[in-house]
Amino acid sequence: MKRFLCLFIVWVILLGVVNLEARAQAAKIRLRVVAEQANIRVKPDIGSEMLWQVAGGTDLLAEKKEGEWYLVTLEKPDGSRIRGYVHESLVEEISTEKKSTVMRLPAEKVTEKVSAPEKTVAVVEMSRVKTEKEFSLFLFGGGSYLSPAELNQAAQGVTDYYLIALNSGKKVSLGGLHPAWSYGLDFFYHFYPQLSLGLGFDYQQGSKYSSVDFTVNNLACRVMTEPELRNLAFRFSLLFQPANVFYFRAGIEVSLARLGYLYRVEQGDSWMEWRGRASGFNAGWMEAAGILIPVTTWLEFYVEGAYRYVRIKNFEGTNYYSDSDGLQKTEKGKLYYWTVNYNSRYYSALFVRDRLPTDPGVLDPREASVNLSGFTLRAGVRLSF
Repeated sequence: MKRFLCLFIVWVILLGVVNLEARAQAAKIRLRVVAEQANIRVKPDIGSEMLWQVAGGTDLLAEKKEGEWYLVTLEKPDGSRIRGYVHESLVEEISTEKKSTVMRLPAEKVTEKVSAPEKTVAVVEMSRVKTEKEFSLFLFGGGSYLSPAELNQAAQGVTDYYLIALNSGKKVSLGGLHPAWSYGLDFFYHFYPQLSLGLGFDYQQGSKYSSVDFTVNNLACRVMTEPELRNLAFRFSLLFQPANVFYFRAGIEVSLARLGYLYRVEQGDSWMEWRGRASGFNAGWMEAAGILIPVTTWLEFYVEGAYRYVRIKNFEGTNYYSDSDGLQKTEKGKLYYWTVNYNSRYYSALFVRDRLPTDPGVLDPREASVNLSGFTLRAGVRLSF
């Protein structure tokens, strides 16, 4: 008898618990997403941070309604749970018999974009909904700050050498080639939450023209220099986006660089000119951080700061010499850098030569090693699809 009484009491308690649970579930508001997708936000405010997006047709349970917003709890594909607000214009309330009544707001009160539901909307389990875009495309443009030391030092060295050789009595600082334009794109595949793999490229170009004018023995003289560079970098990178508004990325690159120089000396009607072009390549690495500014669900503006490290030394090309006497000479070879000793002073030089320079006064000749590392500030758009 006692055993029967105990079993009866346990049965009554269990029945009560089940009944309370059923009532709790019944007290919740059942919703269905009628827009193409719905934003779940931290606060009941259109300007609040977005926690997640759910696709059209997804069923949700709301704890309560606050004004025009429902407070919902849902489970993400990775098993974690989030709690946030969805606007009433993006969902409809449904009864337990699944007879739906669409709740529409007057046009002037709709604050989120609403897409008309399909004629037949299937119930989609939250664990099966893929709300993130699978691919994204970054398009950008910006400026770089570089320090190709040997290229700049040679332009300064040639200028200083001829200012002394022609007895100009002048001293100048050319400043050097530093700013360069940069533009390109990156294509990313989102293979894991917050992580993406990408392929891309960017193209840099810059030059620095300098001219120094002076007069010697009533002759107008001029020394002109113009170092220039072009760099096409292909990269493979990994992007990590811990939040909706910023990201980090790092990768490896292969840079295909082309350098050029112009040295021209004029004295009255006489002149001499050297023009050179040389190409080389090498591998390097890059790292960047950016801030995203959402515009729509598929379009974002972004600003990014990036640093690239690459040093290239295997340049090969051609040097073209010409002068006012009609002499022209073409020389193919490697790009060399050396120091010239003239009147106990030392001047840098960089030319394409067919062999390692051994002329009188040449010191420490070697293959040019040009550092194309530098900082780049970019701005652009990201398209997600």
